[in-house]
Amino acid sequence: MNCSGKSDCLCGCCAGVSVLTPQVKDNPPGLPAIYYRAGTWATFKESMLARLSSSDYPALSSLKTRDDDDFTIAFLDATAIVLDVLTFYQERLANESYLRTAGQLRSLTELSRLIGYQPAPGVSAATHLAFSFTKPTGQPTDPTTNTVTIPRGTQAQSVPAQGQKPQTFETSEAIQAKADWSTLAVQTSQPWDPPGANSIYLSGTTTQLQPGDSLLILGVDRENWTPSSTPNEQWDVVVLNKVRVDGNRKLT
Repeated sequence: MNCSGKSDCLCGCCAGVSVLTPQVKDNPPGLPAIYYRAGTWATFKESMLARLSSSDYPALSSLKTRDDDDFTIAFLDATAIVLDVLTFYQERLANESYLRTAGQLRSLTELSRLIGYQPAPGVSAATHLAFSFTKPTGQPTDPTTNTVTIPRGTQAQSVPAQGQKPQTFETSEAIQAKADWSTLAVQTSQPWDPPGANSIYLSGTTTQLQPGDSLLILGVDRENWTPSSTPNEQWDVVVLNKVRVDGNRKLT
């Protein structure tokens, strides 16, 4: 069998003749992981066996055996295992020191704190759900009907777009519902307080109002006033400085 004289030779005749540690660390930019090991179990053991026959250590020249069952060789083997473990964790520590190569959440959190950033906790997706209850056809509205409880954790699934997957949502709290509430009309107006207001909506588009016209605004109590009623100051006179007609909503 021919021997190549290299460390990858498998004939065994050159075992323990080359020092392979510390290994050269070459890390080009953009790698997903950093190589930072000085060696592995095999290279550490190879290097220590080579040192046994080195002229730099003449006191070890009398040790001729390289058998694994020898106490000294077994000790070197155990030492190589310890070094392998230490360099493994050293490499992991180096990888956790950079954003691109870190794999632990704690590492990313500590790195972000160096620039004053505090990662926010993860928040699940949320959406608004509307539950509609219907009553039997022809049955009159009964305000005394008991409510139905929609339990917490009730699931609802989205309708996915083409090529997408449906998403499942769960209610976060129990909900009270009944059919009467599903037919509640939407509030279309709210009380208006004239003092301090600078605009008003009037129903219709044929009011014939022009800038400069005056409007007398009366409160409900004032409108229903009678001579026997207590005087009420719910009224105001305003002068229009601009009039705009909204044909879409039939308002002025």
